[in-house]
Amino acid sequence: MSAYQHMRRYLYRAQRLLDIPAVLELLQFRDLSRAFYSGFWQDSATSLGASCEVWEFGYHRIARSGLSTLVRGSGVRLDDHLILALMGNKLLTYRLLAEQGLDVPRHVRCTPTNLEPAHRLMAEIGKPLVIKPMSGTGGGQGVTTGITDAKSLRRAARFASRFDPDLLAEEQIEGASYRLLYLDGELIDAVRRDPPRLVADGKSTIRQLMKLENRRRLTGRPFTALRPLRLDRDAQNYLAAHGLSSSSIPAAGEVIVIKRAVNENSAAENHVVRSEVHPATAALGAKLVQNLGVRLAGLDLLCRDISQPLTRANGLISEINTTPGLHHHVLIADQHNAAAVGAILLGHLFETSSGVIRTDAAEAAPAIAAAGGGSRNDA
Repeated sequence: MSAYQHMRRYLYRAQRLLDIPAVLELLQFRDLSRAFYSGFWQDSATSLGASCEVWEFGYHRIARSGLSTLVRGSGVRLDDHLILALMGNKLLTYRLLAEQGLDVPRHVRCTPTNLEPAHRLMAEIGKPLVIKPMSGTGGGQGVTTGITDAKSLRRAARFASRFDPDLLAEEQIEGASYRLLYLDGELIDAVRRDPPRLVADGKSTIRQLMKLENRRRLTGRPFTALRPLRLDRDAQNYLAAHGLSSSSIPAAGEVIVIKRAVNENSAAENHVVRSEVHPATAALGAKLVQNLGVRLAGLDLLCRDISQPLTRANGLISEINTTPGLHHHVLIADQHNAAAVGAILLGHLFETSSGVIRTDAAEAAPAIAAAGGGSRNDA
């Protein structure tokens, strides 16, 4: 990357720092996420008979039978940094999916200053577009759906460029959003993630309802969400398409879907569907992650009917998350159906000796030195 490209990237991202209220809110939710994952890992370790030690800088060290592993947030020691960066680039991910013989959304690369490719795509397909940052984001940051005209395209591009000036414009695929979680090629959980929604009280505006919801997320227990619900470009587009705005006051009891993107939803909108995934779809995902060498993967699918095979008419794989948020499988509506993803993951690490530290190495060091295997710095 050239010096100019680096400077351009920094200038675009600096726009986010100027939004002081958003930055402060982000810090509050970052603390919330740390609190959730601290309890998550401690509970998961206890269920396996392992110890869990809180380290500094957000790390936890989990130990059992002479082995330990380090975790931080939803991050574990399985996939290398190169595969994380590669799967974080949406354009390159689509190329890899296409190489595997899979359908991908029709898409083009563009920038805020050159949206002509996106204009041509919108004219060619005659369907709404989605604009998203090319890389460097997660959790749906900077994504806008439902783009149907030049004005909304420009606005979405400006919004996405706050995260990455390199953008991807793609056709909007209809269907529900699913997250399939794979561990070394085995499907361990599947969740349908519905868009965020609120229930009106008959006196508050949608903006006020969102603020109340964020306050509940921060202070309420048990945890219901780890991200704030934001009135971003996607929300504004979605509300406008349904004759609403942030200042609308819906009738009491009315359920309002806030946006199409699902990443800011809460536990009430997440539903376990492990038993509903068609065997061919489960096998397709397993083969894909194994072929690509991704050990822990959250496959995002946009699908009309998860109980049917995945075809272009029914849906497709939209993303491969290599540091998948494990909370998506914990913060769910039907708790009795929850998979013990933390315990499954830790058990797999210890049983396969993957991503672990052998804590008996320190005990062996004196013996190695006594046998003449110590430092040779005196040579």
